[in-house]
Amino acid sequence: MKKIHFLGIGGSGASAIAKIAEAQGYEVTGCDLYPNNEFTIVFQKDQIFEGHSPNHLKNVDILAVTPAIYSLDPNNIELQEAKEKNIEILTWQEFMGKYLQKEKQVIAVCGTHGKSTTTAMIGLLLEDVGLDPTVQLGAIIPQWGHNYRIGNSKYFVTEADEFNDNFLSTHPNITVVTTVEMDHPEYFKDFEAYKKSFTNFLNQTKDKIIANLQDKGVVDILSSDSSLKDKTIDYSKEIIDFELKIPGEHNKLNASAAFQVGLNLGIKPEIIQKSLENFTGIGRRFEYLGNFQGSEVYSDFGHHPTELKVTLEAAISKFPDKKITVIFQPHMFSRTLALFNDFVNVLKNLAVDKIFIMDIYKSRELDKGLVNSKQLVEAINKENVFYTGSEKDILNKIESMNKDNQIIFFIGAGDIHDLAKKLVTN
Repeated sequence: MKKIHFLGIGGSGASAIAKIAEAQGYEVTGCDLYPNNEFTIVFQKDQIFEGHSPNHLKNVDILAVTPAIYSLDPNNIELQEAKEKNIEILTWQEFMGKYLQKEKQVIAVCGTHGKSTTTAMIGLLLEDVGLDPTVQLGAIIPQWGHNYRIGNSKYFVTEADEFNDNFLSTHPNITVVTTVEMDHPEYFKDFEAYKKSFTNFLNQTKDKIIANLQDKGVVDILSSDSSLKDKTIDYSKEIIDFELKIPGEHNKLNASAAFQVGLNLGIKPEIIQKSLENFTGIGRRFEYLGNFQGSEVYSDFGHHPTELKVTLEAAISKFPDKKITVIFQPHMFSRTLALFNDFVNVLKNLAVDKIFIMDIYKSRELDKGLVNSKQLVEAINKENVFYTGSEKDILNKIESMNKDNQIIFFIGAGDIHDLAKKLVTN
């Protein structure tokens, strides 16, 4: 039995892969600066260490590293110890591709938007028809209680993340590509570099590419390489014509992609439809959290201007007779700066009652003083858009609102979800 240690196990991806590795027979340990969260509660206490120490590497065969370590903590003492001991060092994505996906039928979902939802739809569909898939994605599935599923079949469904070119560690049999729009400016120098990464990934697809050819970015990529066209199915040509439990036209596109995957695997259309009609969503995607003084509280992971637009337009459509208050937490300085004008345009044109913009969630970045949320509010320049810095400030503002017939919608990829949960549990 090989022993693997996860450096940065607190992340959603690393923790999921650690559990899948454990199920495949690996002895697993992991560490993080703040290791105790909703993703790591599935491990025994003696498997998880707080902080970093060379002692964590005792008898370890493989060190699986979260990619952010290389940029934020390149002199990490465990990383240096592993190099000195000639322990195999891989990112957790490389470990997944090299070891866990070996000899599997891999279905990968990539794209700027819709990855998690589409991956979940496909994973649940395969579960519903008894294909017993292994699944890894970045959000918790209510039916599983986790952001992974451990299966015993040949099928491995994965959410393929473009940041850091992470998805190049996977060589799928089937790839779904949803949308391609500039993101991760902290890594990709421009949109051409971003699209090139997707081109490289799609070239690794062995059998079929199931693509959204309504999307200009996807069309650009497929047009740039003639070898990709022959194995591409356009799922946007046949949008599903049945109702889903989750709102928004973007989710009809996600479901249409999952439908085509099902057809490609030989699943009967009526069975696919039943599975998709029963799909109730995933954690932090238009997630209903509870009630606060008569207002319904929702949370969503959206952090790109397009995600804000489609998600909040879906909310406006779903609740036409209710006032909607939006609390938005921008995610990362580089993204906010690179897409500043897009954020301004989207937030300026949202037909909601109030918008509160919190301070930028720094994630894996340092604040270089180039952009802040006050600048965003000033550029939007509307009387119903307000800057609110602290958690205490936003809670006070919500407390003082008239909350009759209100929807309170928290949106962002940082710790804003914890704030939303705090509101409904207080």
